[in-house]
Amino acid sequence: MGGVKDSTYIDVKKALARRFSPRDGWQFAWFPTYGSVQPECVLSRRIAGRTERVVVSTKMAPAIPEDTIAELQNQRQALIENDIAVDKAVLVVPTGAKVSGVPEGIDVLEMGTWQVIGNRIIWSKNIERNEFLQKELEKRSPA
Repeated sequence: MGGVKDSTYIDVKKALARRFSPRDGWQFAWFPTYGSVQPECVLSRRIAGRTERVVVSTKMAPAIPEDTIAELQNQRQALIENDIAVDKAVLVVPTGAKVSGVPEGIDVLEMGTWQVIGNRIIWSKNIERNEFLQKELEKRSPA
């Protein structure tokens, strides 16, 4: 992975860890191989004698295309067909992404560290820095 992908990967992992805490027993498996099925991440934990599993996909786009949703549904279905129970599917997106096409049964997890502004995806820290710099420039500029 390159630098941007590494950064995004870390942000995705942090967002997932807030919702599926390792303290609650959740384990992260990235790029698992179940035959030909390869979801980005499968979260699992043992609780009350059974294993809970969550299939996770990430889409960094201003609007979520139908093929992304279909791919996540196909991954989930393929695992179920291989007798691997899946309790939930989660789609991780930047805050403000258009998710109106995501059907019930797929949870949407927005990453606060990335935001859709206009038609671009921007790292939130850059937005904060830009606002700060604009205020500083206004203070320093002659009236």
